[in-house]
Amino acid sequence: MSFLLLSYIAVFLIDAIHIYLLMRFCTNCIGTYRVNKKTAGIIFCSFFIISCYLRLLPVSKRFSAANATLFLFEILFMFAAVFLFQGKIAVRIVAALLLPIIYWGLNYIISKSCFHGTFVENRQCLISTGMAVVIFFILEIALKKWKKSQREQEREILEQEVRMYENQFEIIRQSQINTRSLKHDMKHHLKMLSDLVSSGDKGAALKYLSEMGAFMDNSEEFVSSGNECIDSILNYMIEKAKKANVCITWKIQIPEEIEISTFDINVILSNLFDNALNALSNIPNPTLEILMKYDRGILYISVQNNCNHESLSINSVFEPENEHGYGLRNVQRIVEKYHGNLSTECVNNVFNASILLFLSNQVESK
Repeated sequence: MSFLLLSYIAVFLIDAIHIYLLMRFCTNCIGTYRVNKKTAGIIFCSFFIISCYLRLLPVSKRFSAANATLFLFEILFMFAAVFLFQGKIAVRIVAALLLPIIYWGLNYIISKSCFHGTFVENRQCLISTGMAVVIFFILEIALKKWKKSQREQEREILEQEVRMYENQFEIIRQSQINTRSLKHDMKHHLKMLSDLVSSGDKGAALKYLSEMGAFMDNSEEFVSSGNECIDSILNYMIEKAKKANVCITWKIQIPEEIEISTFDINVILSNLFDNALNALSNIPNPTLEILMKYDRGILYISVQNNCNHESLSINSVFEPENEHGYGLRNVQRIVEKYHGNLSTECVNNVFNASILLFLSNQVESK
């Protein structure tokens, strides 16, 4: 078997791997298939057959001479192929341009660096093409792992939301049980109160009313603003802090309806709470203060805890080794979405993270 035939087999195999990686990149970058996988596979196989034909043209006796033609053809094909996938038009266009540029750009750079030219012999072209497809494969694996990490983070947030809502439903269930119990015995309570008032024992009557109020009070419901989403998050986090023996105080002034998604407010509050609790884990007499206030489309959030640092700059806070740095990066992304501001400071061993969100602007942009 001649070297030329072996070379064609090798380069066709490399092209097949390259086209398969294009399919994988499209799935990871753009989204799921708009058509069934079989149809998409047939279309990409057709692309492979045409690319093989282009390599067999007379000009392709030297593989590097066909690369420019294949590059242009791949861009045209990708502009059509990306519409096989579901996703935003802008993302599709970027993928259609960027993927061929990355692969053939790698091929060009390797040929230029290793063989000091782009119009090279077939053996050299095979080496540079093989190296390019290996790097392309590594990039695809890295992108897949990053997407998987993103999905895992979202799943953790959703799982935490489920736990929060379960906690809130348990609070509501306990309140309903207390209400039904009080309602069932109401005639006896009214009779007792009537007798106490009739006998002139007002002190005993007031004490009895206080005991009725204490019975109705649900010790697990710390926040009751009327906003079920935020209440469930705060009640869950406050209970978590109390179980960790943290002295926690809060002041919540928000309406029942607020212009922020459940996912976004969960990311903000969960990360601020978790960072604060982590920082308080080895501190004597840990204290935590939460403030939330809403006014004319602006939501202000402040979480303050004592710490062991005399001073922390905004840059040092975001360092990975800092206990506050991990979650604040996620918070920063949500804050930027609402055109807001995140500020941190540590003064006199007290760390404070403050957030301003301009929710009215978010509503207008929808």
